[in-house]
Amino acid sequence: MQPADARVVLVGSLPFSDAEETFRAVGRSLNGYIGWIPDGEFGERKLWTPMLPEYVYSKQPQLEETLAPPGHVMAAPPAVEGPPPTDMDGIWNFRIKPGQQLRFDDLLYGRFAVESYDVFRRLREEGVVPGVRFQVSLPSAHSAVDAWFEDADQWPQAYAAYLDGIQREIARVLEVAPASDLVFQWDCAQEIVDLGMGEANAMKWFPKLTVEEKFERHAAQLGPLGDAIPDEALLGFHWCYGTWGGWPAVAMPDLRVCVQFSNEATRRVDRHVDYVHMPVLRRPEAVFFAPLSDLDIGDTRVFLGMVHHTDSIEHFRRRRDLARRFLPEFGIASVCGYGRVAPEEVHDILDLHAADAAEL
Repeated sequence: MQPADARVVLVGSLPFSDAEETFRAVGRSLNGYIGWIPDGEFGERKLWTPMLPEYVYSKQPQLEETLAPPGHVMAAPPAVEGPPPTDMDGIWNFRIKPGQQLRFDDLLYGRFAVESYDVFRRLREEGVVPGVRFQVSLPSAHSAVDAWFEDADQWPQAYAAYLDGIQREIARVLEVAPASDLVFQWDCAQEIVDLGMGEANAMKWFPKLTVEEKFERHAAQLGPLGDAIPDEALLGFHWCYGTWGGWPAVAMPDLRVCVQFSNEATRRVDRHVDYVHMPVLRRPEAVFFAPLSDLDIGDTRVFLGMVHHTDSIEHFRRRRDLARRFLPEFGIASVCGYGRVAPEEVHDILDLHAADAAEL
């Protein structure tokens, strides 16, 4: 199934204990609607990029730790109302040691993908997940670095090391899976939250920039991210409003930033961008979707994150009809992953995705 045929994308995380549980649940509910399936980002990846300080950065000999959480274990903060905090001291902070050249030989993502792909291929042969590809979700460079490296002057070296390392992770996956069987999705959250905060900063070490300067800084990484993916694979970008402390970390007034990033991604990436994902608030008005009229992305497929499991099909229809005023055709998704939702709720949530997809 190609992007033009798929009605549903799952952004990434699901709260199951392993890949097989994820694939069976998705195959049961979304067969015929979904074109590629992630493994659920279980285990170490449950909190997303907080996996990196706990399992990678803290083990890296070229890095020194300057701040750490109790017990050297990451935990999700409680959900809070209101805007995200600003100028924080950090959570788990690192610096590159003087004179050291940073290199990541194992960012873990390739290892996890290879293990899950073996399960995926077996279940596909059994007919559990027929006719779909395997989705590999990866954090963008800025989302993987900015909140953990407390010296912004060291960011360029950290970005280069991460991109070099993540390309080796991609190569590890390609050793066992043909590119034509894969979808690579870049998850960009730090970037969108940073822009949503205007000229305020989440961390005290972030450079003081205008919104325009922030946008250009984050958009500059899009070309290298996309160019790392082979042409035979599908490539997608997930623009994320953030779930750290509750979704959304920033409540965007409209889809303007997502549209701008989508335009930049298709302009800067040398290969085809197959799809982009944009989250949608629960109760948007028409003005929220108006920036979709400014999309300039060719035949790149748009998946709007308008599936909200806490409301009804009537609310979905309203969001769908408002969006269609500005973009006649699109697929759907949730706003983000479901990794921290109670597992017993997810089967109903997946069924809701199917019910909403049937309304397109």
